[in-house]
Amino acid sequence: MPKANSVSANFKRTLRFNETWLQQHGLLGRPWFMLGSAPNPSIPSKLPDDTVYAYVKFAGRSARQHGLPDADITLATTWDEARWNDLNLSLVLRVRNKVSWRVYFSRLGRKASDKECELLSHERDDYVLHAMHSRFRGVGDHLRPSSALSMLAFAIAHEVPEVVIAGISLDQTGHAYNDLNLQRKHGPEDRAALIAVAAHHPHVKTSEPSLSEATGLPLYRG
Repeated sequence: MPKANSVSANFKRTLRFNETWLQQHGLLGRPWFMLGSAPNPSIPSKLPDDTVYAYVKFAGRSARQHGLPDADITLATTWDEARWNDLNLSLVLRVRNKVSWRVYFSRLGRKASDKECELLSHERDDYVLHAMHSRFRGVGDHLRPSSALSMLAFAIAHEVPEVVIAGISLDQTGHAYNDLNLQRKHGPEDRAALIAVAAHHPHVKTSEPSLSEATGLPLYRG
């Protein structure tokens, strides 16, 4: 197990492989627009023509409602094909929180040309620590920040030149893709992580005025 303040011994190898995967699919050296599933996202009126559209879990449904393109890359934490069949998925960053020996063996055959890139739970935590200088354990009731922050850490670690985030909220309940109005989780962890991002990574911006005010992230005015 890695120490609380250090990444896993294999993290550099993970970075190299995932860097190659991103390069293979043309996702590096371009700005990313990252969309979460908070209700009523503030969508920028204009983004650069070469923007990568990166959606967190089912945010592709919210993107469609707002006239945005299908995702270039989607973060998924579960995989039930029936739940995703309304979305035109291209590339998937799949986070596995539960890992078996079968998963480790399947990774031996991974290729950079694959449409799916996996992150095991400790790799996800390594990305957060590497990009945000903390694992944020003990900040709130959860073990780590939300999936959206994991995807943001992934983009930061791979030196995406500009990241604009929307559809992430620290004060709203519910999700844009359903009417259940469920309590959104990871609020304290996400707040602390985004404050750290604002302090260390000025190229990460948000189009959400309330999120900018709460965390110090620069407000994107595109």
